[in-house]
This record gives sequence, C-alpha cells and structure tokens, in this order.
Amino acid sequence: MEADADHVQFDRNLENISTTRNKEAGTRFAVEADTSLQDFYSKWDRFAATPVTTQSYQAMYNALNPAEKKLYDSKNYFYEVSFTNKGGLVTPLLIEWTYADGTKEPEKISAYIWRKNENKITKVFAKTKEVKGIKLDPYRETADIDESNNSWPREYAPSRFELFKQQTLPRGATSGANPMQEARKGGQ
Repeated sequence: MEADADHVQFDRNLENISTTRNKEAGTRFAVEADTSLQDFYSKWDRFAATPVTTQSYQAMYNALNPAEKKLYDSKNYFYEVSFTNKGGLVTPLLIEWTYADGTKEPEKISAYIWRKNENKITKVFAKTKEVKGIKLDPYRETADIDESNNSWPREYAPSRFELFKQQTLPRGATSGANPMQEARKGGQ
C-alpha cells in the first residue's frame, strides 16, 4: 500500500507547467518518436521489488525473534508521538484518538511517564486502526492554558483579535438593547 502512495506522489511530482504545456502543444520528444533511443531508465520501475531488496527483506525478517515476527505480522499501525512540557507542570497525558472510520478512543497515560525527562518525551503507540487525528486533553481536565497546540492535525481557532472584530460594530452603531434593558421593557 505504501508503494502505491509513493508511486502516486512520484507521478504527481512529474506533472508541472512544462509537461502540461508540452502535452497541450503536442510536442513529441526524440525518445518517444524513436524507441531505439530508450535506455535502462526509460523502462525501469523504481517501485518494483528487485532481487536485492527481496533478499535483504528476507534476511531482515529471518533475523527477527518469534516475538518480533508476531509483532511485525500483526499489521498494526505504529505512531511515534512527542510531547513537550512547556509550562513545567507534570500532568498525566489524556489523549483522544480519532480513527479513519470515525470512532474515538480515549487513553490516559500516568504522569509517571515524565520521570526520565520532564521537558520532552516520545512514545510509540501501536493501533489496530488507522489514526486520523490526535487530541490532547479533549475534556479540559488539566491546567493547560494554550490549547492551540493540543491536536494533530492542527485545528484552526480564531484569535482573540478575530473574535473581537466579529463582535464590534462601526462607531455610533448600537447592537440594540442589552439584556437588562430588554428585561425592563418586558415588565420583569
């Protein structure tokens, strides 16, 4: 599956303004007109397995112990996530995993994880499903004042200035009565 994605990305990188204009103009290169000019690299598939890569893969696989082979054959998704403690307060890591199928899974990691390094840690997670998003402290249970860096992929949050601009009116304009004035009008 990875090779397919790499192949698609490679083909996408080959598309540029020059190739697009050449196709539109009907330009044919000498290699296309005369196939005898083609060499090894004209037909070489960079994504195909070669005997050397197949042998090195087999040697690597044979060198694994039974536990490692079981883990490798499990077809899990592995995610390496780094956490940085910017405020200095050691707290548990409360994570919400969002999977590609739309389901969510909460996970709690004890504050003991910070024992070796209280500034930055890296942990590898093995998941049986593909992860689409990660959110740290989804229910606001910790003393985190900067929530802008708590999710992957990063979520857009309007700045305080943008929120202020949305609420303000031009000079001289009023937004109507405030709740106290409305309550007086209603006889309350």
